Amino acid sequence: MVNENTLLIGQVLQIRDKILAKRHVIPASMEKEWQRLVEKTSAFDIKSTFTSARKGATLTKPSLFDGSARDLANLVSALRAFNNKLMY
Repeated sequence: MVNENTLLIGQVLQIRDKILAKRHVIPASMEKEWQRLVEKTSAFDIKSTFTSARKGATLTKPSLFDGSARDLANLVSALRAFNNKLMY
């Protein structure tokens, strides 16, 4: 069974990537809201570094997100709402 948080994190990343692709059309009036969402999703950023990688050893990236599934669901909803605002 797939962890519910994994699915929600995937949705967060997918929606964030869609918005990033059209970030040039974000109006100035929505810029603060976008920055707030970027800060909330920074825990999932691929640019976060690995600090203890060793050749031949299994390493899992540490989770920087310490919220619950409900927090993730709220973040998905906020990103969807923001994306919908950009479309109209």
